[in-house]
Amino acid sequence: MMKRLKTKIGYQLGLLSCLAISSCSKDIALGTDPYAGGKGSLGIGFYKSYSEPGTAKPGELVDFYVKGIAPYLGKLNFYVNNTKMEVVSAKDSLVTIKVPDQISSGDAKIEADGQVFYGPRLEIDGNVSRDVNYGMVNGFSSIVTDILPNAGGYIVTGAFSNFENEAVDKSIFRNRIHFIDGNGKSSAAMAFGEGANGYVNSVTKMSDGKFLLSGFFNKFDKTNVFGLVQLNPNGSVDSKIVDVINTTGNPLDGRDTVCTFNAGTTGSVSKVFGISENRVIAVGNFDAHYKIDYTYSSRGNKRQIATKVKHIMRMKADGSLDSSYMINNIGANAAIFDAELIDNERVIVAGPFTSFNGQPARGIVCIKADGSIDPSFNLGGTVDRVFDVSYNAKLKKILIAGVFSGLGTNGKVKGIAVMNPDGSIDDQFVLGDIGTGMVTFAQMLNNGRIVAQGTFDSYNSIKRSSFLVLEKDGTLLQKYNNQSPFEGSAIKIIESTSSLGFPALLIGGSILQYGADRVGNVFKMEIKD
Repeated sequence: MMKRLKTKIGYQLGLLSCLAISSCSKDIALGTDPYAGGKGSLGIGFYKSYSEPGTAKPGELVDFYVKGIAPYLGKLNFYVNNTKMEVVSAKDSLVTIKVPDQISSGDAKIEADGQVFYGPRLEIDGNVSRDVNYGMVNGFSSIVTDILPNAGGYIVTGAFSNFENEAVDKSIFRNRIHFIDGNGKSSAAMAFGEGANGYVNSVTKMSDGKFLLSGFFNKFDKTNVFGLVQLNPNGSVDSKIVDVINTTGNPLDGRDTVCTFNAGTTGSVSKVFGISENRVIAVGNFDAHYKIDYTYSSRGNKRQIATKVKHIMRMKADGSLDSSYMINNIGANAAIFDAELIDNERVIVAGPFTSFNGQPARGIVCIKADGSIDPSFNLGGTVDRVFDVSYNAKLKKILIAGVFSGLGTNGKVKGIAVMNPDGSIDDQFVLGDIGTGMVTFAQMLNNGRIVAQGTFDSYNSIKRSSFLVLEKDGTLLQKYNNQSPFEGSAIKIIESTSSLGFPALLIGGSILQYGADRVGNVFKMEIKD
């Protein structure tokens, strides 16, 4: 009966459609072909999928093999990475261009008589390239949020559920945390069981050698947790056995295995920082601290104690709330985007907020070790929001990235600001023109150079990648910016060495492509000085 009903409905719909077309056709006059009068193909095309040479330096000549341009000689424009080239010579089978002084790698194209014809990619030689000998091939299946060097390798966290397609084996887990060796391969030096069921935002190493994870999850390797979990040096959950109320009469139900670090939150914890006495500072978008009172709990029913604490809190080594640090605070009047621990156990918190704990704080606030607000961190200028904050402990410099302008004593600091620990702006660095784009990530390397990434696609009117290596004053050197494109968002950078021993950056985030290569949210970039 159901089959017949479906057939009948289909027939009726088809009939109604036919009737509608038939009745309307009497009133509709056929118009002219909307595509008539369009330009026909000019017959131009790149007939070889490469140039000679395939990699060139600024100032060098490069040949491209092109057909059909004879009628347009002297009237065509040639581009690489949307940067106009000087055409040295052109004939019907060959175009020779000169590479300009400022350019990044990219695809070639010809514009002629209002039409565009795309050609092969030209690699621009320089000091920066992807480390092709790094062992990682497919990488991680989703976003990488943190990378922590440990035991010659790296603890990697994020939202991923697979690494190098290894988790196709259902007995292998790569859920939101994984340990890789120095060459980017899976390592058994740390094992995390089934991992987390949500996403892990950050990992920090405590003074006792254990690790604390933060994020948005309620289970880690079959253990119930709430956004925070402490791990042993081997990656297992740090646990202990406690006495609980026995509701069954079974002697085994009078004890329970629980997390040693007794703490959790509502909402998401963005960052955790280990400080003196094995205490922890947590920052994020939460409004309460939770702990379990095991005296009044059974194995199946845990008594939770909640304490209001918003956006930032400090906990003791066992996870209990430090009542001397910002209890019952009202926090920021908008979301928290990022946070960083600097000197003297101070924490910089960044976001789109304009006040913190009822005090003016445009985009940034510094919380001192006693939990009070440091009023010296007042950016001045015009501030919309701060996306990212990082701290170089070696050079004692703070970097912030966001939408702001008019900062510093010269009023020229915008997009990226270098700050001193006292909250003053270092006027030496001034970001160049990035058009209508934004900087969403910035980090100072140990040599003083600054890595910037965002939504921009040019720098000082030159077509560039959205990932730049800038000098201490904001100038861009061609040799360190020869690669393009960068597709995605950078979240974490670790200074390392390449497979050949050169300086390198291990870069993680939501990253799909760097240069000509597809990458799996992590790649290593080699920098030859």
